[in-house]
Amino acid sequence: MKILAVLLLTTLAGCAWQSEALKVGANTYRVSANASPARGGVTGATQMALRNANKKCDSMGLSITVTDTQTDYAWPTNGVATVTFTCT
Repeated sequence: MKILAVLLLTTLAGCAWQSEALKVGANTYRVSANASPARGGVTGATQMALRNANKKCDSMGLSITVTDTQTDYAWPTNGVATVTFTCT
């Protein structure tokens, strides 16, 4: 029963993280985000990743073009999003 309680608390905790933009090519970058169900799961992770991608291009005075978005799930039920984009 204690294990179930710990798992439930871990799942419902508002945990989230996101990476900084990583340069993967000429004017091409990739960001990732991970969000618990309480932070929106896959939808929340995608929103965080897109906000971070926009922030990167804005910081350079350029416009964003999203070239790829991938989503998945991480243990126990967190949503994961990876966005690849260019700044032009």
